[in-house]
Amino acid sequence: MRKPRLLDLFCCAGGAGRGYADAGFEVVGVDVEPQPRYPFEFIQADALGLPVDFLQTFDAIHASPPCQGYSPMRHAPGGKEHPRLIGATRALLEAAGVPWVIENVEEARSEMRSPVMLCGTSFGLGTQGFDLQRHRLFETSFPLVAPPCEHSDRPVVGVYGGHARNRSAKHGGRGTRDVWEGGHKTACREAMGIDWMTLDQISEAIPPAYTRFIGEQLRAVLTIPSQEEG
Repeated sequence: MRKPRLLDLFCCAGGAGRGYADAGFEVVGVDVEPQPRYPFEFIQADALGLPVDFLQTFDAIHASPPCQGYSPMRHAPGGKEHPRLIGATRALLEAAGVPWVIENVEEARSEMRSPVMLCGTSFGLGTQGFDLQRHRLFETSFPLVAPPCEHSDRPVVGVYGGHARNRSAKHGGRGTRDVWEGGHKTACREAMGIDWMTLDQISEAIPPAYTRFIGEQLRAVLTIPSQEEG
């Protein structure tokens, strides 16, 4: 059996793509910006401008449209207007007619259809005695069963803004001044399970553990012909 091919739209530096590759997919990424650290085949293009017949050459599609238009930071003083692209992304994926996944932040729930949430605690993610939660929503065209959160009494690490942040005041959190063994990059990489990105890229990524989990369920719904048949 050949490897199923997955198109990773709005791929950034490849957090989602790595998880699908770990689940056994051949991954191709697409992003409007150059992504020199993307670990797989990469195409620089506007994801929403891709022709449907190109999308249909893949067995499945993952899309992570920009979250800035949904995140709380959109209300920050001086914040820029950001597009909200979930609806347009869904329309494109439905037109392609292959199994698909859309990922975004919790604040995008109102624009997503029956999404499931994944949490870092479900996969044992964290660093230096801290849990990583990093809740993200996933809308899928196929049934997806998600594990429950495993929140504990341990402090929580946040990875954003190019830093690892202790999010608990009672555990001594100081924001960007938090001190980590090996520095912020070491803590961020360990918490997220990512070792090839810059700190800024890690801050925008999803842990590969999430899409490996999804990819294993996605493979179960795909019927892939053998190379001889294909």
